[in-house]
Formats: sequence, C-alpha cells, structure tokens
Amino acid sequence: MTLFRITPRSLALVATIAAIQLAGQSGRADATTLTLVGSSQKICQLTGDTDWTTNQPTAARTDTNYHLIGVDLGFPVDAGSGGPLFFLFGDAFPSTTGNPIPPDDAMGYTTRTAAPDSQTCLDLKLVRQGDAFAHPTVSPAVLQGSFNVPTGGVFVDKRFYAFFWTDHCVAVPPTPLGPLPATPLQLPAPYLNCPQIPQFNTIGRSVLASASETAPSIFEREHPPLGPITRLPSDSVGMPSGFVYVTAAPPGPHVRVPRELAPSILGEKPKAFVPVFGVARYRFSIPYLAMAPQDTFADPATWMFYAGQNTGGGPKFVTRAEWESGHSATGQWMPPKGAELYADSVIDKIDERCVGEHSVTYNAALRTWLLMYVCGPFRVEARTAPDPWGPWSQPTVLMSLAHDPGVVCTLIMNGISGCGSSKFNSWQLTGQNPGGFFYAPFAMERFTQDVTPADAVGTRTANLFWLVSTWNPYDVIVMQSTLQITSN
Repeated sequence: MTLFRITPRSLALVATIAAIQLAGQSGRADATTLTLVGSSQKICQLTGDTDWTTNQPTAARTDTNYHLIGVDLGFPVDAGSGGPLFFLFGDAFPSTTGNPIPPDDAMGYTTRTAAPDSQTCLDLKLVRQGDAFAHPTVSPAVLQGSFNVPTGGVFVDKRFYAFFWTDHCVAVPPTPLGPLPATPLQLPAPYLNCPQIPQFNTIGRSVLASASETAPSIFEREHPPLGPITRLPSDSVGMPSGFVYVTAAPPGPHVRVPRELAPSILGEKPKAFVPVFGVARYRFSIPYLAMAPQDTFADPATWMFYAGQNTGGGPKFVTRAEWESGHSATGQWMPPKGAELYADSVIDKIDERCVGEHSVTYNAALRTWLLMYVCGPFRVEARTAPDPWGPWSQPTVLMSLAHDPGVVCTLIMNGISGCGSSKFNSWQLTGQNPGGFFYAPFAMERFTQDVTPADAVGTRTANLFWLVSTWNPYDVIVMQSTLQITSN
C-alpha cells in the first residue's frame, strides 16, 4: 500500500483535479449553435430483404436469413472496448407466422467499426434461435406484445442492462393522450380494450433487466431492495415515477460529476455516474434525468434526480424519496418543479412537449451531448448541451417533411395516392395503405467522424450516423448528417 502524504503541494494538486472535474457545474450556459450542413442522407436500409427505394437486395436480407420481414426501433447499445454494438428492435414481423406472437421483439448486433456504406450497410446480424431470429425475453415475464418494446439500454461494468416498456395498451385511445406536465402519470378514462388499471393502461411502465454479453437476448429483471420508498403495485420492480419510456448513456470520463453529487476534496473517490433519461407520457413529454451511481446502477433507489436549478446556480439533485414525494390533491404524482430538462416551447406551431423514442449520446467529435427525438410524425430534431442536465439548446431540424418533401415515395409511403406498384405496402395484409412517417432517431456514436478542418476556429464539424424507423415501409434506415457546432 502506498500512502499519499498531505502537503501544501499535494493538496493544491487534489484541489486542481477536483476543480477540473467539477468545472462548469454551476449551470454554465455555453453559447453554441448547432447547424445541419446540407441535408440528411439515407445510407442504406438496415432491415428487410429488399431496399424500398432501389428495389435491390439489402445487405442483411433479414427475411431470407432470419425470417424477419419488418421491424422498428433498433436502439444501439455499445459493449465498448472492441465489443459488439447491439440493437434492440421493437415489434417484429416474422415470415414464419405472418403475424407477431408475443414476445415479438428482436435483437441484432455488429462488430463493425468502419462507417456504414450503401453496399455493406452495418454488417448486421441477428441473434438467432434455430433458423430464425430470437426474441429477447424478460424473466420473470412481463407483457411483450405489440407496443410493449425495449426502449433503451447501456453496458455498465460489462453487464448489458435494458429497459422494457410494458403493460401498455395496444388500442388507440379515442382522443390523443396529450401533454400533462403537472400530473404526467394521470390516466384517461377507460375505453374499449384498455381498462386503465395499473396492470394495463395507456401510459404503461418500465422495468429494468440485465443480461450477459454471451447470452444477450435472455434478460433477468432487477429486484432492488424496497428501501424507504412505498411503491405501487405497478412499480414493483422499482423504476422511478415518470421514467416510463427510458434510455441511458454509457458511463465514462465524458460524464462529469455535478458539484452537488461530488464528495469533499479529501473525501472518498468521486463516483462515476450513468445518465438515465425518461419520459412519462409517450410522445407528449420533455425528458427527465437521473444520475445513477455506476456501482449501484441496478438499484434505482440509489439514483439522484435532476430537479431544476439551485438558487445560487448549478443543477439541483434530489433523492428518490424526494422525487416521489409530490402529490396533487387527488393523489396524482407531481414531478419536482423544474424537473423537465428544458422549457416547453412551440416551434413552427409544433408543441415541443413531444418526446417519445429518443437517444442521448456524448458526441466526442462535437464535444457536446446530443439529444435526438421526433416531434410530430414528420420532424426529426436534435438539441445539444454541455452536460446531461443542460442547458439544452433550441432544436435543430435534421429531417422533416416540410424541409425534405422528396422523402415521399423515396423513403416513406404516400398514404393518399400510394407510390406505384413497385413500392411495397408493409400493411397490405390489413387492407390499408397508411402513409409513412419517421420515428425513433437513434445516434450511433461508434461511427461518428470528426471532420473539423485543421484551421477551424470556434467551430467543430462531425459526420453523424443514426437510425430512424419508418412506419411504411416498416423498416429501419441508416442515415447520415453533417453537423456543425459553433461557439457564439
């Protein structure tokens, strides 16, 4: 054992290290602007047998090789350190049965590190069971039928953790769910096939489960101790209130320690944290943030929750008990004031309280955190921030029907007139021809390219590769955008 001798010089060194680690934790507002250079471009179609745009075979040929016709989502979960990049796909349509039978999700992976291209795409493979694709399963079992899907995942200490959205009604409500920021877990009135009970309702809930890299499709639910928190039957596995559709970002040196969560300079070693993001009302929310200690990530009772800004500046974090403590006169859970990561706003008449599927990554080339989501059915947006708690920028549009009308009949189906006999209708068996739309934009940080010119001053530029799902065709597409961030 080596003893560290406390001297004025060593004390100054420790203080300097702590100052660097905690730099900017007073709610700094870095003045930067995110710009899309040119337009976002399709690189390849990741799933299915035939590329919908070109009518050429896809690289993965998921029907021929795995009996997978169509699927969505594909949240990327990177094992890091030369390991695979996994993809958590949602409701999958197998060619063997014609219709999905629960559990109906899928899982893919690649060991590729080179950027995607139009010929080989991502070198995607699917986790297999026999001659077909395998379904990721959760034990003890949760509802894994249609619209009950894996929403995100992260590797923590070489363990594969995933969040599963469950107990969510498939039936479409008679009126849109709509934003409800004050009491976001409030259920609407019951309707046909959706009784609005804790076990089955319009909002649903999330469970946390984990698997090993060697058996990545077999997940075991986490059962943390109950602790001081009284949990509802619908929260039996310990996920926090409001964290219904959930993702996470990997731990690492890019995750700085908020001053409020850091120990004293001469105290214990600073903890590493995993940022966890969740929305309460699917596609009608602004995300919440939890900072989960890496060493107790599996126990949400130990997480700390962003609750706005302190009076003197800097992010305010509260315990799980404090996070759960607010209730309305009718007993509805109320999040702490300021818990939403950014203020509600309206851009081009679209309400920005609209986040459902989302990803949050640290973009090393741009040196910023990047949030991606869809607002409305036709608008992919991105925001940036110096830290997971913000301050988050105004949105930058990466793709939209208004900005990119040429995507109709090249990327998505025209639901009014169709797109000709050569364009396959993914929903033809239902007798319908629904229009296509975008959802679930997920950044793949592994493939980001730093293309900042050597003589650039005050700007950084990166090629971002990301996934997006299209409703018709019902497939996952690999996209590329060139992003530039400028210091103002």
